[in-house]
Amino acid sequence: MKLSRISFLFLLLFLLVPSIASAQSAAEKSWKPFWTQFTAAVKSKSKVAVKRLMIAESEFSDGGGGGTRDQWLKMLDKDKLWGEIQKTVAGGTKAYNSGEKRPWRVTTDDSLLFVFKNGRWNFYGVMGD
Repeated sequence: MKLSRISFLFLLLFLLVPSIASAQSAAEKSWKPFWTQFTAAVKSKSKVAVKRLMIAESEFSDGGGGGTRDQWLKMLDKDKLWGEIQKTVAGGTKAYNSGEKRPWRVTTDDSLLFVFKNGRWNFYGVMGD
């Protein structure tokens, strides 16, 4: 009986490792095109383009204020924050360990978060304090 349990665990591990590696590989391949689109959207101050690259409303994080994606995007105009976001984006990104198995990235100043979910990169939101 123990042998079959051990065999089952090895089989499960054997099946899961390629799928995790495959997700990592897909994330790596699709990061550069996503980042190019996101950078262009921020540079042109296109709220429509940025919104297309954002995570679903229910998962968006404005850094702890409880705001929506639209409220955050409006704030960029209202508070004249596009320049700050452009500087943040110009600094690039680095890998981020969220504690989840899916890939995450964060801008080098630890301001903006990105997650690979459902086969694509998404702008997740703003880091909280």
